[in-house]
Amino acid sequence: MDHPNEGIDYEGAWDSYAQAWQTLHPELEYIGDEWAGQGAGAARSLAEYEQLIETQFIAPYIRPDHVVLEIGVGGGKTSALLLNYAQRLICADISQKMLDATQARLGHERVEYYKLDGVSLDSLPEQAIDVCFCYDTMVHVEPRDIFNYLRQIPRLLKGDRLCVFHHTNVVSDLGWQKFLKELDINLRGKRHGSAFSVMTNEIMEKFLGELNYHVLLKDTTSVPRDCVWICQAPPIER
Repeated sequence: MDHPNEGIDYEGAWDSYAQAWQTLHPELEYIGDEWAGQGAGAARSLAEYEQLIETQFIAPYIRPDHVVLEIGVGGGKTSALLLNYAQRLICADISQKMLDATQARLGHERVEYYKLDGVSLDSLPEQAIDVCFCYDTMVHVEPRDIFNYLRQIPRLLKGDRLCVFHHTNVVSDLGWQKFLKELDINLRGKRHGSAFSVMTNEIMEKFLGELNYHVLLKDTTSVPRDCVWICQAPPIER
């Protein structure tokens, strides 16, 4: 099949965002502090949003002996929370500038950094990770790309094989508002790499079911615009 364009430039979009961030938000200390949950209906401040993420999606699932993979670390906001609970953290991102920002924030003690290419997870260690955490990332990722990651994640996991997946739901009230707001700049099959994807809970449920993930929790209330899933990845067939 011919490919008439090069697809969504996730890497370029987030590298550019990181490059311009300090000019856009000179009052903030870290990239990502501007995403404080208001648009998702989840919080009214950064502190409130971080507390929600920690109490709802980190503290109940991450243990001191866990090795945690975070896909899409941004500037390290969620990474910093995870590192308070995990034994070791593996940070992965398509944007080298975002990885650099996270590294500047967290350093190297108990943390590793991996650059992704947007398609393969082959650079990540197999059967070495207890929990895969992907929060505030899939909201920007197209459904086919989400499915592509989901089918690769199980081979990375061991032990509890837990996954935390957060994506947007375009048919929620706030999701629909976001869709309409971004519509005119994402037409003719093209879209900016930082735009929100056209994703629904039903699509994600189909993906997880087809790939034999075991759903432990489907949370549509903590972040009203979106959906957060707690799952167990299927064992690797030998």
